[in-house]
Amino acid sequence: MTDYLKSILNAFHDLLFVFAPDGKIEDYIATNHEDELILPKQAFIGKHHGDVMPSHVSKQIERAFDKLDQGKKQVKFDYSLKVKGETQWYNAVLSKIGKENKDGDSPRYLGAVRNITERKHQELLLQGILNTSPGGIIVLDSVRDADGAPIDFQITRVNKSAELLIGVPAEQLVGQKITAVIAGSMQEKMMDRFASVVETGNPIEFQYQHTYKQDEVSWFHSKVAKYRDGVVSTFMDITKQKSTEKELARKNKELQQLNRHKDKLFSVISHDLTNAVGGAQGLSSILLEDYEELPKEEILEYLKLLNKNAKETQTLFEDLLTWSKNQFQNVTPKPERVSLADLTSDVFDNLSSKPEDKEISLKNQVPGALHVHADANMVKTILRNLVANGIKFSHPGGKVAVQAEKTGDSVRISVSDEGVGMDREAQEKIMDTNNNYTTSGTQGEKGSGLGLDLCIDFVEMHGGTLSVDSEPGQGSTFTFTLPAG
Repeated sequence: MTDYLKSILNAFHDLLFVFAPDGKIEDYIATNHEDELILPKQAFIGKHHGDVMPSHVSKQIERAFDKLDQGKKQVKFDYSLKVKGETQWYNAVLSKIGKENKDGDSPRYLGAVRNITERKHQELLLQGILNTSPGGIIVLDSVRDADGAPIDFQITRVNKSAELLIGVPAEQLVGQKITAVIAGSMQEKMMDRFASVVETGNPIEFQYQHTYKQDEVSWFHSKVAKYRDGVVSTFMDITKQKSTEKELARKNKELQQLNRHKDKLFSVISHDLTNAVGGAQGLSSILLEDYEELPKEEILEYLKLLNKNAKETQTLFEDLLTWSKNQFQNVTPKPERVSLADLTSDVFDNLSSKPEDKEISLKNQVPGALHVHADANMVKTILRNLVANGIKFSHPGGKVAVQAEKTGDSVRISVSDEGVGMDREAQEKIMDTNNNYTTSGTQGEKGSGLGLDLCIDFVEMHGGTLSVDSEPGQGSTFTFTLPAG
């Protein structure tokens, strides 16, 4: 070897090995790096690499030879050795040199080995720092097409948290392309986001939903920034946070609903109940003050008014107590198989607003064999309120009818009257449980507006629906459904 060639080789930091086709070391070139060999130079020359190198290194060399023989241009791998009691890390790059010729010469294998211990220590330190992060960290390199556009991203490094969050070991992730790890619509979104960061250099932040484990959907918060010709992506599992946010939203909705219920309750107490009690007080005051001067006929009229007021106040109290219990005590139905015709008869017999006062005809047209699977007391409350409303808004001599028919697994029940009816706007108002809408009956009967709210709530508790069909001057029909019994 000439002095000129030696000076060139001394400028390199690589150890050079030349291997014969049979794996024997033919030459070793490293005039300034012989102290890094685990054996003297003379021990290598003419020996098979399996005889002079540790087995884990020899196996990697054999695999590299196979890949080169199959046409691969270059093979790289890292390995570690104990040198003078300390672990040293090396990077090996193997390639083929020379060609077969007519003289029978075969190509050789050239191995360039560089000590990367310092770099490896830095990498291990970095990996240690990354592994202390509670969030997942993935480093990806761009994979570009012939025109230089990024068409994929290859994972080059992951931390421990990323392994745990994704549920895949690092050795199975590193080297994978992102299109092989993420599928579906999420793949396209991630590709677009990563490509945007690489092209613009601007970091981005976003949340996404993904299923990493079987049948387990998780929410993640991710930040992506440019790193060399690729990106570094950090992500945190925020599934619990999302669940908490959802629960807080539900609680907030419940609180808003309770506030509406409270406002409605105070409205009824401050207005309707106060008026009812005030009316009774006014009538009783007249009777007490003018009792001796009033004729019996007039006293009787005042007593009738007082009795009517007491009945309306009683109904108001009943509605108010039932509604309050339902709204504030989480009442749940206790369904059983009950006869709908019998429940309707019970309601007719116990109405506080007597139909005979307005000469209203009540018709129980429910088939005797028809049963529902429902809470009997709730069904009575529904029927009582709807029938009472029918009486309230009927003209004297009118009719209120209860009909029912089975449709599949449900029973369709309707309460119809021939009263004043209502327009579309009034229908929307009475069906809005957030509003306390009420009007007087055909003879000035008062109401709280709570009865229909109770009907809607109780019907929905049974999985049914309640609707109204009405025209001004044509009466109204309220229809609801209950499970068949």
